[in-house]
Amino acid sequence: MKRQNIKQALVRSIAIVGAVMALVSGVTYAALQSQPGVFRGSTIHTAIASLQVSNNGTTFGSTIDGLGFNSLVPGGSPSPSSGYPVYVRNVGTAPLAIKLSVPTGISNLDNVDLNKVHVLVTPFGIGTAQNITLQDLITSPVSIVNGGRMIAGQTSIFTMQVSLDADAVTGPSGSITNIDFTFGGAAVN
Repeated sequence: MKRQNIKQALVRSIAIVGAVMALVSGVTYAALQSQPGVFRGSTIHTAIASLQVSNNGTTFGSTIDGLGFNSLVPGGSPSPSSGYPVYVRNVGTAPLAIKLSVPTGISNLDNVDLNKVHVLVTPFGIGTAQNITLQDLITSPVSIVNGGRMIAGQTSIFTMQVSLDADAVTGPSGSITNIDFTFGGAAVN
């Protein structure tokens, strides 16, 4: 029995010493913690993605008057022969990948086959024309491959032409109106 009392006393002593050590080390740990350093009122802002367009390289805006592609002969040469100049300026702060689309409803009362109407976009002075059907531009934005990546402040010049396949129109004539050619940009690294 004496032995058991000694064991119990030893266990109690160890438990008391352990509790005192835990308490002392906890107090010591708490005393060694620093006060928090706070960046109060922080904000996060994205870069700005913004484009403007021009038909003369001088007057830029988010919307300008449309282009008229007239006297097209189905199966003939693109119009106009030298292409309309189209200036696209990145006025934001982010580099952009340029896309072209026709996002709004057009008027196609003569039922011209939009898969046979070709929009030709050529970077000025370099590269070859990118041939995009009007139907593709209506369906979803199309990436401009040549010259389609712009850094902030950059202006890119393209020419635009339109051509029709020989069987794009049935009947004596065809017109498509209310076409909003829309250049847009998605931020890229």
